[in-house]
Amino acid sequence: MTRNPKWSRDELILALDLYMRVNPVHTSDTNPEIIKLSEILNSLPIHPNKDQSEKFRNANGVYMKLCNFLRLDPNYKGSGLQRGGKLEEVIWNEFSQDQKRLSSIAAAIRKGSQYVSPPTDEVDVASEEEEEFPEGRVLTQLHKRRERNPKVVQKKKKMVLEETGSLSCEVCRFDFFFVYGKLGYGFAECHHRKPLSELIESKTTNVGDLAIVCANCHRMLHRARPWKTIDELRKLLQR
Repeated sequence: MTRNPKWSRDELILALDLYMRVNPVHTSDTNPEIIKLSEILNSLPIHPNKDQSEKFRNANGVYMKLCNFLRLDPNYKGSGLQRGGKLEEVIWNEFSQDQKRLSSIAAAIRKGSQYVSPPTDEVDVASEEEEEFPEGRVLTQLHKRRERNPKVVQKKKKMVLEETGSLSCEVCRFDFFFVYGKLGYGFAECHHRKPLSELIESKTTNVGDLAIVCANCHRMLHRARPWKTIDELRKLLQR
């Protein structure tokens, strides 16, 4: 017997989204929406070699997870289930006060899950978690795929070079060619401007969706919680 893997960000975001619509105090694991979420969680490309037994994210497990959120809800006067994980509290603090954002991200995870592949082993999981965005693994993979689309990236770089003569970072103005000479000519990274929750609405990436950035600013854009825009990071740098 193997233990079920810990709940991921994606799964907890979906569970919190349901919690906001279905109060576990007034329902049970027979609720159709809880059963539906169980089916969705079983289909998510999140865990490698997950146990396909009837215990994996079954309706009862989903219901219990909703009850874990009760302990964090200031509007609930009871104690809720106290054996939840730390990540539940993190997800609650990040999303519970912005239900519109929570709902849009949950919808994007459900739609986007069909476009990504599950990790092949635990090493892949650990590597992905290091760079995982608050919106979860599914949308992280989709975002990076859009940023690394070779045809659109090359088209973006060519267009900017023809218009400006350089590939300077749109945040800090760093230019690899200016600093490294021929070695740095034509080198830069691209950042996808669209919010993660909107990735599914447009199935293609246009050159206008990408911003030219240096590696440092790109990491800072991804590191901010919530993400900063190009303009916001530029203002932060200027300060």
